[in-house]
Amino acid sequence: MQDLVPGLLAAAATNIFFGSFGVPIKTPQVVNAKVDPVAFQFYKSCACFATCWLALFVVDFKFTIWGIVGAAIWVVNGTLAIFAIQKAGLGIAQATWSGISIFVSFVWGVFVFGEPVRSMGYCFLSMCLMTVGMIGLGLAATGNFKETKPGESAYQPVADEDGKSVGNNKYHSKLAVDRDFRIGMAAAVYVGFANGSFMTPLKYANKEVTGTEYIISFGIGAMFFTVIFVGIYSIYRKATGRAALDFQPKVAAGPALLTGLLWSAGNYCSILTTQYWGMAVGWPIVQCHLLIATLWSIYYYEEITDSRSITAFFGSAAILVVGVGVLGALGK
Repeated sequence: MQDLVPGLLAAAATNIFFGSFGVPIKTPQVVNAKVDPVAFQFYKSCACFATCWLALFVVDFKFTIWGIVGAAIWVVNGTLAIFAIQKAGLGIAQATWSGISIFVSFVWGVFVFGEPVRSMGYCFLSMCLMTVGMIGLGLAATGNFKETKPGESAYQPVADEDGKSVGNNKYHSKLAVDRDFRIGMAAAVYVGFANGSFMTPLKYANKEVTGTEYIISFGIGAMFFTVIFVGIYSIYRKATGRAALDFQPKVAAGPALLTGLLWSAGNYCSILTTQYWGMAVGWPIVQCHLLIATLWSIYYYEEITDSRSITAFFGSAAILVVGVGVLGALGK
């Protein structure tokens, strides 16, 4: 019980940071410049590497190979998350991987690491509620609840390159079952499984280091794998006749470094959350950052403006909060 308040504070901070780190990605200059996701990830990793050394103010340096493993998961996961958003859309992609992450992390925590829970039934109930809430948030974010006026079609005409009508965007949008959408959703599913397993290396590392000590090895691994990843990607671009990777430092460096700082802060807080609550309960609660991200899309980017979608958003948010409350009160 003594861990309840610091655990809640750590979880709240995690969701704020994780829910906000994507905001700089959508700044107009980054969107208009079409910054390559790999270049953006490079700057994010630089911020992660630079901030990991702050841990030395409170702990001594200890290295663990599990930090390298965790970093390898993150580098690939972060890049594919951006890819999934580009191909399938932000709301659906993020709702998909957040929902999957809840169940994957619970399986790891309870069935692999043997973390105790007060009630298995209430845990499953809470995760189902949280998943329904997240799906609702994702659908609201993509405008699926948008109300159309009488006589107005919800779909807009679509023409080919020659200007010839090919129907409407019901079957030519990112939500249609086309190749891009399927690829994007496949990436989102992978992100969900990888994200749900993200804290697994830390659980093994806790036999050697504390959570704060783990951050240093993670930061080193993040920079190491990012350099390798950028090198392989650059070779691929050259082999396929594409232009060299453009890092666009004047446009991308500032927003990407800020994204990395926000993510690093969220990562540290998420480590504290899982230490207080365990992986089975703590990591599902961390997935509520989708709520914060959607709030940004409503009130900052004004991506959701119709009353029906906003109502659906807050209704889904209420279901999500109830699920979190059940998990926090009866799961641990």
